[in-house]
Amino acid sequence: MFYNFVKGITGWLLKILYPYEVVNMPELEDKAYLLVANHKSNWDPLFVSILFPKQVRWMAKRELFEKPILKQILQGVGAISVDRDHGDAKSTIIAMRALKKNEIVGIFPEGTRVKDVDYDRAKPGTILLASRTGTEVLPLYIEGDYKLFRKRRYIFRAPIPFEKEKLTEEEYQKRMRALMATIYEGRNYLGNTVE
Repeated sequence: MFYNFVKGITGWLLKILYPYEVVNMPELEDKAYLLVANHKSNWDPLFVSILFPKQVRWMAKRELFEKPILKQILQGVGAISVDRDHGDAKSTIIAMRALKKNEIVGIFPEGTRVKDVDYDRAKPGTILLASRTGTEVLPLYIEGDYKLFRKRRYIFRAPIPFEKEKLTEEEYQKRMRALMATIYEGRNYLGNTVE
């Protein structure tokens, strides 16, 4: 499989050059998950894929698929193209189908690399996917920068269960803020309950 080939051939070298520590990796069941993380660098999806024990289908901005070589790589690893500027029903449907097949979908809800934390920047599509499909969310905080021989940490927060339900736009946004607070600050968020 192309995904495992890319993961295997790059993993050992990158771990030497850019060492990292994984904290609180959850025990994974044979089911779908939404892996949701803050976004610090273009390296994020590669490194998270390397350290994560199962294949992750990342949601990636449409512009990346416009470069022929990169498009082939992204399609080879099962990435899902997303139009960030318009409502993208097609990518949502593809992600939902992947979750129904017990696949893992990875999302950076901030949509771009960020240096300053702003919870309102995060798009609520993550909550839509979780609540429409009843998929458990794995929050992940990426700590540290990608500098040669400087260690970073990947800190998993407690998994968040979701029940199937339809929410209002206001509720989607409110729960998205709660999820981002969980990622950045480790707050306790239960999915269907916002404290």
